[in-house]
Amino acid sequence: MRQGRQNGALAHLEENLGVYLLVIAFFTIGIIIGSLAVRSLTAQQISELNQIFFNFLDYLTLDEPLNQTLILQRSLIENGIFLLLIWFCGNIFFGFIFILAGICYRGFTIGFTVGFLAQQNVLRGILFSLAAILPQNLIYFPAIVVAGVFAVSSSLFLLRSRIQKKPPATLFMQYTVLILIIGAAFAVGSLVEAMVTPVCMRVMVSIL
Repeated sequence: MRQGRQNGALAHLEENLGVYLLVIAFFTIGIIIGSLAVRSLTAQQISELNQIFFNFLDYLTLDEPLNQTLILQRSLIENGIFLLLIWFCGNIFFGFIFILAGICYRGFTIGFTVGFLAQQNVLRGILFSLAAILPQNLIYFPAIVVAGVFAVSSSLFLLRSRIQKKPPATLFMQYTVLILIIGAAFAVGSLVEAMVTPVCMRVMVSIL
């Protein structure tokens, strides 16, 4: 049974290797663009972002607890909207364009955050960004990639069916179930973001 699952996973990876590379490439491009976008900030924007960052650091040094429930709610909503859009775009033949754009945007947000903190606060900013971003993204990244691959594959399948003028096979239920399973992984990532990441940030602030 276990070997059968492993063989199935390997077969899926071999069949969709190009799509995996494409999705990872767009995510990476987003990170690069995000990190480069920091250079386009004006002095006033940099000053405002720095003020927000240092105010947040000061708050972390206090004994007052963070509102983890609010963090969890926001994370679940943001990830839910993202996954819903991915699912929707996977059900239309031209949706792969928007799927890749959405994945690029997720990479952009990470690249911009890390790039800004690294550029303005050097080592302190890099270490803090790792504590703030790494824990949940250890789950988010593979979830985003897998969701992107399934969605792009579904969209391209519909596109091929349209070009060949063949009625597409019914993959809606299978695709939807897979997205729901990936959604569970996003939910775990949200829990990590709400429960684990604040602890990591506070530990890092105490060290720095």
